[in-house]
Amino acid sequence: MIRGKTLRRTAASLVAVFLISLASPAAAADSLLLSLLLPGLGQAQDGHYAKASIFGTAALLSWTGLFATQINYATTVDRYENQKRIYNSYLDQLEGGGTVYIGDINNSYTAMNDAFSQAEDDEKWRNVWIGALVVTYGLNIADILLSGEDTGEVQQEPNTSLEWRSDGLRLVRTIRF
Repeated sequence: MIRGKTLRRTAASLVAVFLISLASPAAAADSLLLSLLLPGLGQAQDGHYAKASIFGTAALLSWTGLFATQINYATTVDRYENQKRIYNSYLDQLEGGGTVYIGDINNSYTAMNDAFSQAEDDEKWRNVWIGALVVTYGLNIADILLSGEDTGEVQQEPNTSLEWRSDGLRLVRTIRF
């Protein structure tokens, strides 16, 4: 389950990103706000379409995984609560002087424990998807803050470079046609 500390940290991170967006130029702030809305939108606005598709796909997969595991988790928690209610009703019958078959009590207890274990597993997977979503948004925001708008210019590689070899340094000169 998401704890209060995690929610406070997430809220603080969002406030920090919002304040950074206010201090950055208008175009960068627009890209940052779009990326907060959906990862990849800011990259697409800046002309980085490959990055946009990677971040967008990662966010879509993370959101889908989160929703699916949240549904599974809620279903197994409901199943656990129902089994717990049945088990407690058997105990109440026994305390009230009624008779209950021991097999019914044992089956109910086993079903309750199985549902609890399944709910714990579903919660772990849900938290994995939450982590994937946080990482996707974090990398997306870091990319927007560290990269600028695509100008279309191609950077030239240096014509001269040094290479390390087992016997020493090697000076390499590149000629392009």
